Amino acid sequence: MVEVCFISPEYIPLSGGTGSYVYYLSRELIKNGYSTSVVTSYDETKDITINKKQRAFFLKTLKVPVVRSFIFAGAAFRKLKQINDNIPVDITHINLPLVPSFAVPRNFGKTLITTVHSTWKGEAESIRREPYSRLNSNERFMVSFNRLLRFFEEQTLERSNKLIAVSDFTRKELQKYYKVREDKIRVIHNGVDINKFAPPKDKTQVKQELGFDKKNVNILSVGRLYARKGLFTLLESVSIVAKKYKNVKLIISGKGQSNEMKKLINYAEKLGVRSNILFTGYFPDAKLPKLYQAADIFAFSTFYENLPFAVLEALSSSLPVVTTKVGGIPEMIDDGKDGFLVPPANSAVLSDRILYLIEHPIEASEMAFQARKTVENRFDWRLIVKKVIKVYQEALN
Repeated sequence: MVEVCFISPEYIPLSGGTGSYVYYLSRELIKNGYSTSVVTSYDETKDITINKKQRAFFLKTLKVPVVRSFIFAGAAFRKLKQINDNIPVDITHINLPLVPSFAVPRNFGKTLITTVHSTWKGEAESIRREPYSRLNSNERFMVSFNRLLRFFEEQTLERSNKLIAVSDFTRKELQKYYKVREDKIRVIHNGVDINKFAPPKDKTQVKQELGFDKKNVNILSVGRLYARKGLFTLLESVSIVAKKYKNVKLIISGKGQSNEMKKLINYAEKLGVRSNILFTGYFPDAKLPKLYQAADIFAFSTFYENLPFAVLEALSSSLPVVTTKVGGIPEMIDDGKDGFLVPPANSAVLSDRILYLIEHPIEASEMAFQARKTVENRFDWRLIVKKVIKVYQEALN
């Protein structure tokens, strides 16, 4: 039995795209006869044996995102040395940019695979034009110490036997900014659990279950409250839509640092749409499918993404999606067929597409139907895991 050890500071029940990736991929690998271990961060240190094929090693670390990655890396290094004495690991699978190179001992496992979810260079470039006041402490640290972060990132890329880029956009970033050889990279898109994130049988009933007014048009956005998510642009768009439709409700699900939510609330008040905005904070993963089912439109105004899970979950939930034409998103959506693509930081065009969906329910319904088909045919985890297994076999051989 092939043993895969994942190293990731994010994991279920913690939030984050990397955590989702490790959780769902490891689950599918087990179904395909693999054995998995996950070394991750948590509120306390503990080792858990879930079954014969699945273990989790939780390491207590600070919650400050970038700083946490370095503290986690040190703790992971020590833990992996212990694991090396007890578990014969075949594949070490780490995730960039959150895992510095020194997290993995040199003699750990037979081969090293790295999935690149984004790059520190790309993250910094995406918010270069954002006002400094809108950046949180994590983003300010990332911009200020970008060269240092990229040093460890480059070491990981060099050490890895194979690299999985979550989009073709990511592959191009790796070649442009890091001069990685193309033959080392395999493009494998993220997946989604199509059974968990499914269309509702009765949307009105789900709205009532979550305490939403069934008469409202619910526009949902899911993700961390970071500057690169373009939420100020989304608020501006909703202020335009609300002038025509008073019953529009923007539901923003996600957590941020310190006063990020307060900044957004203040801006909503300035725009005169505070009553049209609902902040849910962190929404538990187990309940998240219901939130998608209670929405009428999914709006994602991000400036930079490689292949966002939130968009996949919305498409899988059969929602009409309006999002930005950035990063790997155009690899997920055929503009005008299973979603709308708009320029980033353009509230006028974003609001226009949202208004179109509100005013053309038949076309919106057809778009939502096609969105679900796209996910079933291309992004089901059961399809994605086969591609990952092929990379594992290449690396081991």
